Amino acid sequence: MINITRKRPTIGLALGAGGAKGFVHIGVLKALYKHKLFPDYLAGTSMGSVIAAAYACGRNPEEIEAFLKHTDWRRIVDFTIPKAGLLEGKRINQKLGELVFHKKFRQCSTPLRIIAYNLTKKEKVIFTKGDITQALRASISIPGILNPPTIKGEQYIDGAVIDPTPFSTVKEMGADIVITVNLANPQHQKTKTTITREETYLTSLKEEFIKDEVKFLGTVLFPENWPKAIRKMLRKLLNTILYPARVLRMLAGRELYPIANTMYETINILSDNLAQEQLAHAENCLIINPNIDGLSWSDFNKIDRFIKMGEEATEKIIPQLGKMLLR
Repeated sequence: MINITRKRPTIGLALGAGGAKGFVHIGVLKALYKHKLFPDYLAGTSMGSVIAAAYACGRNPEEIEAFLKHTDWRRIVDFTIPKAGLLEGKRINQKLGELVFHKKFRQCSTPLRIIAYNLTKKEKVIFTKGDITQALRASISIPGILNPPTIKGEQYIDGAVIDPTPFSTVKEMGADIVITVNLANPQHQKTKTTITREETYLTSLKEEFIKDEVKFLGTVLFPENWPKAIRKMLRKLLNTILYPARVLRMLAGRELYPIANTMYETINILSDNLAQEQLAHAENCLIINPNIDGLSWSDFNKIDRFIKMGEEATEKIIPQLGKMLLR
């Protein structure tokens, strides 16, 4: 454990994008917390913004871990008729609000910045004031998957497209020491999403999608102006014929929404490359490099593994961080 009695240099922590890989950030915070090292500044992009905001709003790493572990990711998706994304985002909004206690930026216990991309003006945006939940919703809006929110007449999408690892932002906030987490995969191997005995997040998501689609189909085939008894009987028959497990068997070996998966994988590769390019030119920046080979952005059911990776990778940089703090 590092003990700094005199006034130490300030620490800025930059938490980047990566979907489920962002759970690594919880492990990073846990390791720092263990050594009584508390960030003075926080900046986050996409999933990194979610973890950063939770911490800045007063949750300790264990509380963040418990909250996310008890989140049923299948229940916070709300499919919509695709316009700019598959998910509407209202349930996600509600869950994000609970995570950050519905706070404003001025109520943060640690200064916070959230990165997003203004699709209307085509420029990077750093949220510094106002409603944190609204800023988070903008930062995590994966193009093609989550409908872009409109804030004051302007649309926003995932900050990963412009600044996947926002270490420059914490520098600008005034941090003496900048710590950032590299979530970029060294190799981009296409993951096959086939139906297996082990239920994965994507499998569960497919079932939720099918349920919503069957429900919507029922409203189209059997309008509200039909007699109630007939509608009830026909909808029950439809649900019996097209229940999710059966549909999944019919679709065995095929992806339910390859367009969405392709879009995210494309964005993931582009943001990884951008992150690697940014980090290659980072100066006076302490980089945490967890080994996340073999894990995907969609592995939300593997939170324990991600957290452990974050803790182990952070422990490796503690000696160097200690030396920097004593200068």
